[in-house]
Amino acid sequence: MELSKGELLSLRQFSKDSAISFLFLQRIAKKLREANIIEAVKGAQGGYNLIVNPKKTTIKNVIEAIEGEYAVANCLKTTCHCPKEKTCRSHQIFKVINKHLIEYLDSMSIVELKKYAKLPGEAKN
Repeated sequence: MELSKGELLSLRQFSKDSAISFLFLQRIAKKLREANIIEAVKGAQGGYNLIVNPKKTTIKNVIEAIEGEYAVANCLKTTCHCPKEKTCRSHQIFKVINKHLIEYLDSMSIVELKKYAKLPGEAKN
C-alpha cells in the first residue's frame, strides 16, 4: 500500500487489506508514536502519518522502537550479563553475526523496504 503525500494511513483499512490483526497494528502504532516515528491524526478522516525522514530512518530504528534493543541472542543485549560469556562457545559466533546484522539493519533506510514489498507478478514502480 503506497500513500500519496499528505494521505493518512487508516489502521482499520490496512488491517483489512493486509489480513493483519487490527489490535496487533494498534500496538505497533502506539510504539511507533511513542518513538516519534509516526503521529496520529484524530477524527473521522484521521489516521497515521510518518513524521520522520524515511531516507534517514533505518530498519534498526523501527525494530528497536517496537521491540527494544535488538540482538540475535538475548545474551548480546547490553542489559544482559551472562556469567558464561567468557566460556560459551556460541557467544563469540553470535557476537560476530549480531555485529554484522546490526550494521546491515542500521544501513538500510525504510525507503529501501519498498523494493522487497512486491509480490511475484506485481508491477514494478
